[in-house]
Amino acid sequence: MVRIVQVALGIGIVALIVFAIVATFWTTVDGGEFRSAADYWYTATGVPIAIVGIVHAFAVHRLQHGRDGRLGAIGTWLNAIACAVLAVQCGASALAGAELRWGPTYVLGSFLTLIALALLAAGSWRTGLLPKWMLGLWPVVWLLGSFFATGPGPLLLVALYIAFMIVLPRRVALRNAPVMVAVG
Repeated sequence: MVRIVQVALGIGIVALIVFAIVATFWTTVDGGEFRSAADYWYTATGVPIAIVGIVHAFAVHRLQHGRDGRLGAIGTWLNAIACAVLAVQCGASALAGAELRWGPTYVLGSFLTLIALALLAAGSWRTGLLPKWMLGLWPVVWLLGSFFATGPGPLLLVALYIAFMIVLPRRVALRNAPVMVAVG
């Protein structure tokens, strides 16, 4: 499971770097038909970012073996639904060559990912799998680095993903290490 999340985060890092470059150096349309390749890149990167968001949350939830409780489960599923909607909207917009607006779906979906990851982080707080600083930053950095990102904002999420790639395997290994009991 750790290897799956590391691969997913690696894919997310590549997508986020492309997203940050496009958002920083090129102007994209805000509504309407796409006029340049940057418009397609900017929108299309939302699909892998959303999919990685789903895989990442599910992996963290599964690695806790239910110890994150109801909050973790609700947060994981709510995140999956919101990210799936965002992926479909971004994918459909890229295929249509225009920013498709489905009412407040994008804003609500993005906001729901914040709430969902906050619930997952709250449920994960007592499990000890992840450091508390990471759990506190996860929902906010996710939102600022993904679907509400501007300019180089996605690089914040890249940094957090790199931290997850380093910390998660170590924490899982520590948790699974045999406990030595002194007899004596």
